[in-house]
Amino acid sequence: MSEDARDELLANLISAVRDYQIAVEKFDDAVCLALGINRTDGRCFDVLEHKGPMSAGELGREVGLTSGAVTAVIDRLEERGYARRAADPGDRRRVLVEVTAEGRAAAQVHYAPMVEGSAEILAGLGPAELELIARFNRLSAEMNERAAEELLGRLDGRAGAVEAG
Repeated sequence: MSEDARDELLANLISAVRDYQIAVEKFDDAVCLALGINRTDGRCFDVLEHKGPMSAGELGREVGLTSGAVTAVIDRLEERGYARRAADPGDRRRVLVEVTAEGRAAAQVHYAPMVEGSAEILAGLGPAELELIARFNRLSAEMNERAAEELLGRLDGRAGAVEAG
């Protein structure tokens, strides 16, 4: 393959990834609107739903929020019935934040069609293709995490914690 052909393929790949990111943001915006929450709350809700119960401090580190900001997010998610604070079964002195059954059900209404659509798209792919896509996404996620931390570190010397409302 010529260098020009490879450059064109890479440009097409980058364009496709950017189009995908924009489409995901649009859909997530729409889901947050439907759930009656803002995007910061939606991002925290998504992290909790994906990674499971965690302390407020852990959640703040995951999404880059200060302790005050993450407390406000948890309060709002509790108010909507999407999350709750609960004692850690392994250490009753520690409080965890977890998604409620109601929160999962509310999200499921909007995300189930996407899961079904993804299954249809992926059904035609073989194991090697699926592994390649998974590997690309894992490596891309790691690269983006590092890049965000580095940029935030250069901007203000902090580890990325910000206030959000």
